[in-house]
Amino acid sequence: MCLLKETVKMCKLLILFVYVLKLVDSRVLTTIETTPKGCEWIMQTVDEEGNVEEPVLVCQIRTIGSADSVLKNLSQSQSDHVTVLKLECSDVLFFESSLEPNKYGSFLSSYRKLVDLRIEFCKIRSIPSNGLWIMRHLKRLSIRSHNSDWSAMTLDLHRDSLRGMGELKSLDLSDNNIWSTPEQVFCPLYSLTHLNLTRNKLQDVAALNFSDWGGGPLDPGKACAAGLEVLDLSYNDIIVLPDNGLSGLRSLKTLFLQDNSISTLGDRAFVGLTALTILNMSSNSLIALPPELLLSSRKLTHLYLQNNSLGVLAPGLLEGLDQLQVLDLSFNDLSSNWVNRDTFSGLVRLVVLNLSFNRLTRIDANLFHDLYTLQILNLEHNSIDFVAEHAFSELKNLHSLTLSNNRISFIEAYHFAGVYAMNQLLIDSNRIKFIHPQAFENLTNLQDLGLNGNLLGAVPAGIGKLRFLKTLDLGKNRIESVTNSSFEGLDILYGLRLVDNQIVNISRDAFSTLPSLQVLNLASNKIKYVEQSAFSSNPTLKAIRLDANELTDISGVFTNLQSLVWLNVSSNSLATFDFGHLPSSLEWLDMHDNRISELSNYYEVHNILKIKMLDVSFNNITVIEENSIPDSVETLFVNNNQIRLVEPGTFVRKANLEKVVLYGNQIEYLDLSALSLRPVSDEKDLPQFYIGGNPFKCDCKMDWLLRINHLSNLRQYPQVLDLDAVTCELVHTRGAPPQPLLDLKPSQFLCQYESHCFAVCHCCDFDACDCEMTCPNNCTCYHDETWTSNIVDCSNAGYREVPQNIPMDATEIYLDGNDLGELGNHVFIGKKKLEVLFLNNSNVKSVHNRTFNGVDSLKVLHMENNNLEKLRGFEFEPLEKLNELYLDHNKISSVNNQTFQKMRSLAVLKLDENKIVDFSPWKLPKKVDTGTFPRVTLNGNKWSCDCSSLASLEAWIRDSGGDPAKMFCADSENSETVADVISRCDNRPNAVATSVVQREVVKNNQLLGGGYVPLLAATLIAVIVVCLLSAVIFVFRQDVRLWMHSKYGIRIFQDVASTHDHSDDSDRLYDCYMIYSHKDEELAGRIIAAELEHLGHTLCLHYRDLHLMGGASYLADAMVSAADASRRVILLVSPALICNEWSKPDFRAALQGALHATRHKLICVLSDDPLEPMDPELRALLRACTVTRWGNADSGKNSDIQCLILSTTKLLKEIKKHPKFDVSLTQGTQQLPLR
Repeated sequence: MCLLKETVKMCKLLILFVYVLKLVDSRVLTTIETTPKGCEWIMQTVDEEGNVEEPVLVCQIRTIGSADSVLKNLSQSQSDHVTVLKLECSDVLFFESSLEPNKYGSFLSSYRKLVDLRIEFCKIRSIPSNGLWIMRHLKRLSIRSHNSDWSAMTLDLHRDSLRGMGELKSLDLSDNNIWSTPEQVFCPLYSLTHLNLTRNKLQDVAALNFSDWGGGPLDPGKACAAGLEVLDLSYNDIIVLPDNGLSGLRSLKTLFLQDNSISTLGDRAFVGLTALTILNMSSNSLIALPPELLLSSRKLTHLYLQNNSLGVLAPGLLEGLDQLQVLDLSFNDLSSNWVNRDTFSGLVRLVVLNLSFNRLTRIDANLFHDLYTLQILNLEHNSIDFVAEHAFSELKNLHSLTLSNNRISFIEAYHFAGVYAMNQLLIDSNRIKFIHPQAFENLTNLQDLGLNGNLLGAVPAGIGKLRFLKTLDLGKNRIESVTNSSFEGLDILYGLRLVDNQIVNISRDAFSTLPSLQVLNLASNKIKYVEQSAFSSNPTLKAIRLDANELTDISGVFTNLQSLVWLNVSSNSLATFDFGHLPSSLEWLDMHDNRISELSNYYEVHNILKIKMLDVSFNNITVIEENSIPDSVETLFVNNNQIRLVEPGTFVRKANLEKVVLYGNQIEYLDLSALSLRPVSDEKDLPQFYIGGNPFKCDCKMDWLLRINHLSNLRQYPQVLDLDAVTCELVHTRGAPPQPLLDLKPSQFLCQYESHCFAVCHCCDFDACDCEMTCPNNCTCYHDETWTSNIVDCSNAGYREVPQNIPMDATEIYLDGNDLGELGNHVFIGKKKLEVLFLNNSNVKSVHNRTFNGVDSLKVLHMENNNLEKLRGFEFEPLEKLNELYLDHNKISSVNNQTFQKMRSLAVLKLDENKIVDFSPWKLPKKVDTGTFPRVTLNGNKWSCDCSSLASLEAWIRDSGGDPAKMFCADSENSETVADVISRCDNRPNAVATSVVQREVVKNNQLLGGGYVPLLAATLIAVIVVCLLSAVIFVFRQDVRLWMHSKYGIRIFQDVASTHDHSDDSDRLYDCYMIYSHKDEELAGRIIAAELEHLGHTLCLHYRDLHLMGGASYLADAMVSAADASRRVILLVSPALICNEWSKPDFRAALQGALHATRHKLICVLSDDPLEPMDPELRALLRACTVTRWGNADSGKNSDIQCLILSTTKLLKEIKKHPKFDVSLTQGTQQLPLR
């Protein structure tokens, strides 16, 4: 007994152990370690209803052919557990894919237990015969190549493409650019229930072979996929549905034909579709429907015919469809002549009827007499101007009626009689002027009433009888007033819309009869006054719109509304405002476009309010400070006001701040402390500020603007997101317009000063102290925050000499517009920091040799528009660092050659509009840092214009880009330009060159010694040497060719036939024709051919594709034809070929005939096996063709093409050295030249 118990216990443990092993084995694939690279496991729905989720292996691949290589690392047991696989190619980079067998065998041959396969975005051109037969257990297949993205790519199906997939239930071939399907392609799919062919280019339904009509009732045909339940042919190019085209689909329940171009339907187009329940033919070109079209489909529940051109509904078309629940006829051309009492007769189960966007003009009394189950009726956007008495009385279950956008003028008492169940009535955008007081008596359950866009002059009198009304829309009418009796009886109304009427005042008790009101819209009226506590009877109000009215004051209007959350009073005429008049519950406040000048907070409730969004833009606010903004604010709009001052600490207490818009105000000075915040935690984003569009005056205290966004590490300042829109008016502008902030440097942010003494300066009590800075009389002085920039502006100050008390630390001095005459020695002594000096327009007549002594740092010197007459060479000696020198518009007539020689940093030299006759700008020194000549302008000077003297000038003009048309001749009486003289010199009769420069070069060139004999002798010797070398190379061309290839891998002296342009091969049928021994069928067909075809090449195989049963003559014709139809010919040379085919004379003759005119096409692939003995004829053939070796000597097996193309001369040498041809060929790196 104990032994039995132990045995049972051991069996249970064994069963548990096996279960755990199975569980682990089933989960092994979902681990990170075993998931193939580029793949991931995700949960997705796998059934058509979307109810079942399973793990799906999703792999990103380049082409479909690489799927096997991506999945090759999975073991067989792991592969067996992959039941749902999704392969996604790139939807950006287009690569053509193929389902042909490759070196791994048939497509996904290792995954025989796949149940669901999905292929997305792989550009597949065709599904080959039996291409998917290996996946015989597949139940769901989806191939969506999205070939429409690549218009030239279409998916072609073979008749046997789907053969062997008898268990397939769902097939999705949508979006493949399929134009046609072969006959009976779906016949092997015996279990198919769902077929999706949407978004293709199908035109002929009959070609799908879904008809069993055949020759008629006496000779019926056989239909494919007879068990189909769902067929989707939408978004194709179908024009005609013929008779009996789908007659074999007896089990079809759902048929989608929308978005085609169907214009014609056969009378018997749907014969045989007895199980059909859903039919969608919307968005086609249908004009009329045959009366017997739906005769066989009596089980139809949903019929969609919208967006066609139907103008006629034939009598009896819908007869017998007593199961129909949804009928959509919207967006057609139906008129009341064809929609009458018989149109919908018998549709006793219809729930939804849509007749919108047609041309109906009237609703007759018996139009809907059988539709007693109808719940939704849509008649909007017609031309209805007449509704008969009791027109809707039979619609006992009608819940929603839409009559908007028609031409109805009156609502009579009998219009809605009998529709007790209606809860929504929309009659917007009609011409209603009058509504009978008893019109709504029967609508006891109405909840939503829309009367927007009519001509009502007052609130309809019968509204109060709608006790269950929740929303009422009376917008865009002509209502002038509302009183407490206007809405009496609407106790549960929570939404009232009175927008765009002509209401002037709101009295205290106007809405007192609406205790449940939550949303009130009074926008776009003419309201001038709202009485205080006007909404006190509406404690549940949460949102009010009073925008676009004429309000001037809202004090006390909303104080008692403790539920109010949303308030819009924008676009009014409010002049005063105080936060104390708002309820503490308010979160969203819009007051933009008013006349508010101050955000008052008299009762200091800024820390009590809960306002999150505050919009006070487009007002007249001038100052904002801490108490003028609630502490709870998150988003603040104060743009386009008149703000001039933002007080320091304004935003310090705004802990929830996210966005502030200060754009378009009048802020000139903004202190950094005005934007300071309470420290923001790292988990939150810094607030975003917008400050552009303000007239900032950027003095030395505003330089923080440049670095504001670099202070984020402090977490106490916001991010300014529109610095690119900020412009600055500089303190020292000299008439310049405002500059973009991002173009400025910190040294340009300046402040004005009269005198300054540094803290370390101890001699400021004495006038002779260099470190005391005093601004000269009639001058203005500026400095930046760090005193790095020190600008002294004495422009137009009336000075006759350089002021003596200019600060020693000056970096820029402006003395333009004075009358300085001569500049004496040492006038700028001690100005060691001076970089910019303006002396222009100051009547300077001469410069002494020590004028600029002591200003070694000067970089820019302006002396234009003065009266300088000569430059003697010593004026600018100390200015070795000068970058820019402006001397234009003076009276300079001569320039000493030494004037600019020490200026090794000169980049710009302007000498325009002087009187210079002789100057050599090409002799100026080059810049030390760049090695380039300075940019010199000489326009408007007078030059000596003889041809010899202009030679060098012309060369300089051409190199520097000068304009000789603006340079004039000194000895010319008619203002002749340098350009005219250069042209005249070039056209002289004795000119031997085309320019002055060329003539001077030839004349002065002594290389030839004055004759041509040395040149001719040198030329003759060179020609003789070249000829001798060419002869030697030609004689030894084979050796040279071999040496070049072996040494550098370069082929030279190629035969013309082998190197000519093969543009004429572009129309060949095949890329290559492969000849091999019948014993090498496995190597040639399964390995080499499979690899080449996988790479996209089209092959003709000798034994696979040629019919060789007709004798020797037929063999020769077949081989010649195949060679002519191919770009290349591949000959697989193996021991089997040498011993069998090559030993037959007829084969050799046929091969020679095939290669007679196409020998340049031949590529010989040599087997790794010994190729001896080899007869001379084959050896000669190998000498004349491109040769490669199959296999790798190191691996010892034929695993892949090794790309070993060798030149003919290389092979020839090896054959000569080894008569038995037992050689080892060097490996190359090039592919076979098939293209």
